[in-house]
Amino acid sequence: MRPTFLGFETAKSALNLNQKSLDIVSNNIANINTAGYTRQRVNSAAVAPSTNNVRVASSRTDLAGQGVEMTGISQTRDAFLDKRFRDEYSNSSYYIQTSTMLSDVQSALGDASDVTEGGNVVAAAIQQMYTALNNYSGQPTSTPIANLVLSSFNNMTQVLQKLNNDLDNVSKQQTYDLGVATDKVNTTLQKIAQLNNQISSDASIALNSGSKDQPNELLDQRNLLLDDLASYGNITVTNEKDGSVTVEMGGHIAVSGKEFDGIQVQTDAQNAAVTLKWKSSGDLTQLSTGALKAYTDVLNGRGANVQNPGETSVQGVLYYKDRLNTLAQTFANVVNNIVPDMEGTPGKMTQKVDANGNKVFKTLIAAKQSNGTTDSNSMITAANISVSDEWSTGEASYLFSDSGSKTNASYANQLSNALTGASTTFQSYGEKFNGTFEEYLIDYTGKIGTDTAYYNNLQSVSSTVSNDLLDRRDEVSAVQMDEETTNMMTFQKSYNAAARLMTVLDDMLDKLINSTGTVGR
Repeated sequence: MRPTFLGFETAKSALNLNQKSLDIVSNNIANINTAGYTRQRVNSAAVAPSTNNVRVASSRTDLAGQGVEMTGISQTRDAFLDKRFRDEYSNSSYYIQTSTMLSDVQSALGDASDVTEGGNVVAAAIQQMYTALNNYSGQPTSTPIANLVLSSFNNMTQVLQKLNNDLDNVSKQQTYDLGVATDKVNTTLQKIAQLNNQISSDASIALNSGSKDQPNELLDQRNLLLDDLASYGNITVTNEKDGSVTVEMGGHIAVSGKEFDGIQVQTDAQNAAVTLKWKSSGDLTQLSTGALKAYTDVLNGRGANVQNPGETSVQGVLYYKDRLNTLAQTFANVVNNIVPDMEGTPGKMTQKVDANGNKVFKTLIAAKQSNGTTDSNSMITAANISVSDEWSTGEASYLFSDSGSKTNASYANQLSNALTGASTTFQSYGEKFNGTFEEYLIDYTGKIGTDTAYYNNLQSVSSTVSNDLLDRRDEVSAVQMDEETTNMMTFQKSYNAAARLMTVLDDMLDKLINSTGTVGR
């Protein structure tokens, strides 16, 4: 005969297992909307019968059927889907951030085809100069109209200065946002390291106590942080035997056990490049995707005009500052080579020549110096472009030619044609464009629009893929109400069956004790 209470132990183990299974189902349903929660399940195994290693027999079949043993509570998670999702999430975050930053640049530059209020201010300024010059050509000796020409040119220089300032503000804001994002990454790395320490400690305690449980809630917190970290850069996660994870970010070990390495932002004042370096070694981060990569790509983006270390081939902030500087320099070159600077006596005026015999023209546009004066020999940029001191102080008389009103009108028409009709060469760091000023505006504002749309499309495709991977991962890891309801019914029936078994065993034991009685009675 088997031991008297063996059946009770079997039934009790079934009751315990199904009770715990119902508890876990309840916990799953309760956390169906909890961010990062991973569906849990009870692991079980049949209790092995005691063995008796003797020469004749290796097992005791009369001790079979000892019930079920709960071996632990695990999570339903797929490491492959985790990696696929995080890789695609990094790509999607890169495209989103790049598109957002280029949209800011686009807003600062405006639409070249829109000359209305609030549209492209450069196009509107050129239109204003064109109108003033046409009016001046009709009345070439009118001081008020000549002053309007001066005002329109002064407005053009201020517009270019404003656009340059707007791009600087975009760069400053994006650099600040990069600092905020970097701080968040460092905080996330620190939290992952802290969770590593907690998880490995809990795993060690469980091992020493003989428990097979794992800290599922801490694992959920860590997985949620790893998902968030993936949005900032490409990561590789390696599970260690002690329950901790080693996190590589851009090929650099960012977290190992309870230790972590942080990222710092550095700005090169000489070439305005922004770099990300690891605090421990000072090495550059080698991120291939993610939001941090997007920040540095756009902030350091000089397109095909890359000149210095750290600059990227993305057409970003530096690229459009170059295009704006080229516009300012070309504008100055054009208008400073039309109106001749005359000398001599009335009726015998001739155009001045320099020491090399080159004809001298009146300087209408120059570079503003730090002392407030202008210099016609300094390099002109969108930041320092200004109406020359000679013109601003001489006003109408500086623009007038002593050759007569017809000549004045001719120069006004030449200026007007140069700004609106004539083809001009715009040279910038090896990049050349031939066309009118309006066509040049349309070209670079069209590029920013095309680039923004391009990254928007990439983001849309990548988001679709990442969302699909997230759905596939949720099919494995997330709580499914239908499945939990089915499990609840299954465990409830199993519990009832085990309880019924307990009742039958109780009846049998009662019969054995109370009904067998004295022999022969």
